[in-house]
Amino acid sequence: MQILEIHAPGEKEALEQALRYLNTDASLIELSVIKKSSSGFLGFGPKSLGIYHINAIRGKTPLMVIIRGVVATLLGYMGYSVVVKDYREIEEGKLMVELESAHAGYIIGKHGRTLEALQFLTNLIVEKITGEQPKILLDIENYRERRAKHLTEVARKIGEYVARTGKSRLLDPLNPYERRLVHLALQDNEHVKTESEGSGTYKRIRIFRITEGPPPASEETFIEENIGNVAFEAGQDPEGAEDIDFTSEDGR
Repeated sequence: MQILEIHAPGEKEALEQALRYLNTDASLIELSVIKKSSSGFLGFGPKSLGIYHINAIRGKTPLMVIIRGVVATLLGYMGYSVVVKDYREIEEGKLMVELESAHAGYIIGKHGRTLEALQFLTNLIVEKITGEQPKILLDIENYRERRAKHLTEVARKIGEYVARTGKSRLLDPLNPYERRLVHLALQDNEHVKTESEGSGTYKRIRIFRITEGPPPASEETFIEENIGNVAFEAGQDPEGAEDIDFTSEDGR
């Protein structure tokens, strides 16, 4: 099954490009000709490059070669170039793949939604090619760590606000991993409770007070207008990676 598309003057050049990019051996992949290069009518006119597909061999092509090709192909269709910088197994069955690109902000997207979609498609295609279900996590510009710190900080500040005022807050939809971060950030706050609401992959978390009377005063005071207004170093994120929004029970 195709993992990479190459545009080159000929088969030799296409194979050389593929081996260089995928960092693999010719015996571990297959090349198929989709369209041969053309030198124009009677040898005159503009020359066009040939189109070649690099295919994986089930049970033979290494997993990382497949991932490199799939990610490059998906982002190539979006108009972005990318390099697989590093990869490591973070726990059994989970592989963290670090990407590098001049278009990192656009690949991340607002609140990481584009990166999440890319990750979903990568897992889907790799599973179809290999017949297995590896859990592939994609990261770029250390986004996941920065996002985790941001969510944790915002969750704690909203928790303090809810505990002090008694007004519940409803966060914007988050994926399972991000919801877990919010739950963990507030699990030691005895004055508040968190509950997930909604259906599907992206659910919202409601934070509400469970104790009577005001809690002990915190060292830092937050006013309502500042809640969620935590600085986030977004790097090249074109959307600015705005803070998560929240609403009260009455929708305000």
